Amino acid sequence: MIMPLKSIVAATILAASISASAAPLSAASFSCMNYEDLNDAELTICTDHRLGALDERLDSWYRRALVRAGYFQQTSEVRQRQLNWLADRNSCGDNTRCLKQAYYTRIGELKRYVEHV
Repeated sequence: MIMPLKSIVAATILAASISASAAPLSAASFSCMNYEDLNDAELTICTDHRLGALDERLDSWYRRALVRAGYFQQTSEVRQRQLNWLADRNSCGDNTRCLKQAYYTRIGELKRYVEHV
């Protein structure tokens, strides 16, 4: 019998949380504890420490971009671009390679915005 992806990921998250001495599992931008509410991309990010680290890095650059955008009345534009990116990221589903590429691309965009605007 083949288990559905969400069941496998849920079991993985549960096992990881038990082994981590009840330390909360999270990526920088969202909690991994309510796995029933997560989409496939988020579940994959929660179970891959490299993707979790990329999420933390992206969150840091996004916060810097929001501060920078505030100086130029561009906050709503930066937020809308982030929402568009999230939809693109989520379309990767559980494809790790796609997710990594999405993160690297968006981090580069945010970094350029922060450093050159």
